[in-house]
Amino acid sequence: MDSVLPVRGGREEAVRLDVGIDDIRALMTTACIRAGIPSGGAGRVAEHYLDGELRRKPSHGVAKFVFESQFFSQRLGPPRIRHERGAMAVVDGRREVGPLSADFAVRLAARTARRLGVGVVGMVNTQRYGILASFSEQIAERGLVGLVANTSRPEATVHGARTPFLGVNPVSFAFPTSDGAVSADMSTTLAPMGVLWEARRTGCPLPPDCFVDEDGAFTDDPDAARAAMVFGEHRGFALSLLIQVLTGSLFGFPMGEGVDSTWSTGYLFIALDPAFAGQGEGHLAANTGLVEAIGRAAAREGGSVRLPGQEGKAHAARARKTGRLALDEALYQRLRARAAGDFTSD
Repeated sequence: MDSVLPVRGGREEAVRLDVGIDDIRALMTTACIRAGIPSGGAGRVAEHYLDGELRRKPSHGVAKFVFESQFFSQRLGPPRIRHERGAMAVVDGRREVGPLSADFAVRLAARTARRLGVGVVGMVNTQRYGILASFSEQIAERGLVGLVANTSRPEATVHGARTPFLGVNPVSFAFPTSDGAVSADMSTTLAPMGVLWEARRTGCPLPPDCFVDEDGAFTDDPDAARAAMVFGEHRGFALSLLIQVLTGSLFGFPMGEGVDSTWSTGYLFIALDPAFAGQGEGHLAANTGLVEAIGRAAAREGGSVRLPGQEGKAHAARARKTGRLALDEALYQRLRARAAGDFTSD
């Protein structure tokens, strides 16, 4: 029997369950199959969102699976290439489930990079997925450098403003080493929109200084929040602006207020083959040396400098070894409802 762990937070005391990872995986897979996803794809989708949960990104884990699964039946897939010229391609996702359409884009970008040195794929008309690192790492595991990004509705604003005009514009990159891929995965806002969605559903307060109200003042009230705040003042603004163009006008996709639904959201996948720079496989040794040098760097308070993504991967490895994870009881019941075929209640 699953043990119960009380956790304080929000308007009520939340209850977290110690649940078997295999149980969660089975419920997610069953929900996918009930939504009409073929069995092979169902396992892939379940593993994608489970990985986000295990890496301690709950806004992109089981909670996002439960939310996104209500749209799985709308898939028309598989995706199709709408336009291709040189190193660039535009893909119509055909409303495919996000992890599956992203896998298609990754394969296309990597295949093109092997042929031309670079592959740049823009995709639109697809469902959302969870963590971006899942896809930048796939590119890096092929010995390539990968970059993945996407936009959203205009849900973000910048320091000194109050009107949302940018997407939350997350970005992930990964590069290969002799010991596997190293990756970073981040939103260009101080908190992802998934945090706001779950806070509105549960009534929990927002993290401080991450969302602003209609007057541009920070708020922890999910009902008063109108925009996510971009990190880093003008430096974060500049990065988010770049991602907006790369996921928008570069491919003729909508930007700003033109992004009015999931289906008009732009996605970007870039693969770069270092072999085309004339050094063969030398980049693997160089990247490995860089990572080792970082590992030897001393942190101010002892220990070593932590690489991006390192802590999440380590946590996932520990959780997979124990076979258990802590999950909010209400979320667990929502997942069980999805597995039973209920895609409407929340």
